[in-house]
Amino acid sequence: MNAATIDAVVDTDNSEQIDQAGKIISDAMKWSVAASVIPVPNLDLVGIAAVQANMVSEIAKVYGSSLPKQAVKATVSVLLGTLAPVGATSVVLGSTAKYLPGYGSLIGGISLAGFAAASTYAIGKVFVGHFENGGTLATFDVKSVTAKLKEEFSKAKPAKAE
Repeated sequence: MNAATIDAVVDTDNSEQIDQAGKIISDAMKWSVAASVIPVPNLDLVGIAAVQANMVSEIAKVYGSSLPKQAVKATVSVLLGTLAPVGATSVVLGSTAKYLPGYGSLIGGISLAGFAAASTYAIGKVFVGHFENGGTLATFDVKSVTAKLKEEFSKAKPAKAE
């Protein structure tokens, strides 16, 4: 599967599935932002990844597929690794700032929240496109969706102040 396949026109018979998947993504974005404010450094990243893995599993259920938890976690980890260089400043600053006493947790949580929401959105959109085109986790190829993942991430990340 390639990025062009993800952009294929979606059959209107699947609009209910798309709506359900959209709600799952929206809810997961909120939970990932909540996980980003966990005051313990690096535990926040584990929380974000867990929310995203659960989101992918829920989206798979909408499309009649069940996925082994370990396989989902591994795939989400690889996708996050793909996005980490794009959001490196947010990830490093966000989680590391939590080591600072006092306002460190607040600063870290705010810094990481944008990355958490944008990466959750991007991963969700990529999987919806994959499942819409008849894909399964077994046929999911990270390399073929990398460009689409980064594109969706760019659409979702907060604009920088100029």
